[in-house]
Amino acid sequence: MTASTAEPAASDGVRIVLKGRITAYTAAPIWRSALETLASNPDRPIIIDAAQVKYADNVGIALLLDLTHRDRPATARVEILDLAPNLAVLMRTFDPKDFAAPARRPAHPRAFEQLGRATLQEISYITQMADFVGECWTELRQAFTRGGRINWGDVLDIASEAGANGVPVVLLIGFLMGVIIAFQSGLVARQFGAVIFVVNGVGFALLRELGPLLTAIVFAGRTGAAFAAQIGTQKVNEEVNAITTFGLSPVQFLVLPRLIASILVVPLLSVLADLVGLFGAALVMLKFDISFLQFYNQLLHAVTAWDFGLGIVKAAVFGLTIAMVGCQRGLTTGAGATSVGLSTTRAVVTSIVLIIVIDGIFSIFTV
Repeated sequence: MTASTAEPAASDGVRIVLKGRITAYTAAPIWRSALETLASNPDRPIIIDAAQVKYADNVGIALLLDLTHRDRPATARVEILDLAPNLAVLMRTFDPKDFAAPARRPAHPRAFEQLGRATLQEISYITQMADFVGECWTELRQAFTRGGRINWGDVLDIASEAGANGVPVVLLIGFLMGVIIAFQSGLVARQFGAVIFVVNGVGFALLRELGPLLTAIVFAGRTGAAFAAQIGTQKVNEEVNAITTFGLSPVQFLVLPRLIASILVVPLLSVLADLVGLFGAALVMLKFDISFLQFYNQLLHAVTAWDFGLGIVKAAVFGLTIAMVGCQRGLTTGAGATSVGLSTTRAVVTSIVLIIVIDGIFSIFTV
């Protein structure tokens, strides 16, 4: 049961006493009664006694936020007293602007207006992402400096789902990419009598660029989208709010295992893509009278450990980026199933764009 009563308070104010559970099923009469109390006392301070509130869902939190953020004189403010710490923490996760009615916009906004709005949205997203990266870094550092904060069982489960189940797709794409590059390059090189140097190009391209890049794109489309959908569904089902209500960190329980698993899995998948790609290229080179032994010897002289190591570092950075974007998009999912789909789409698009940008930065500084 939930009840709301109004009674006189000190300093010529009015006290509203809330009790029990405030949920979507019980909030309507309480909300209506509280608004009537505020309307009948426009110039008197209102004190909301929440000491006896045992539980509040999103609607209950919206009620409290609505009452405390109404436009009233400075001497007639609404104040909440004795709210349970877990509910107070949950209130701070909501932005009152989210409950404001959207401003009416012109039917056909101008091009400059659209450009400005899109720019502001991107700046806002970059700011949110920077805050999220900082929070993840803090949790990751504490996880390795304070033992027992990482659930390695979850890390292994996520790694199995994201890595082991994605091996067939990565092998197929890596093999086909090695075949295509070797065949197209061999046709051109044969005109100049330099077919043997196709091995150099294939090894260099696969180890430094295409192996990590294609693996990351596949990982973004398959696993980054899954991260966004899983966490987004948990957000819609209020499981994330439940974690926050218990005073726990969603980043620690939901994000960290995915970050660690991605950092470990993507480099391993990249190595598999490199190996099967080189094997596919070696098969094609047989058509150009280059044996496996010649291919192997030329490859050893063409590439170095630095090329291989650079590809591994790239793959780890790509995996970290994909996991962060997917988790951040999931945690910022709105209400409803449509929001989950939007978060998933945005996670994939953002991940692929960032992968290309990061690969370009690597190319500039590792020439």
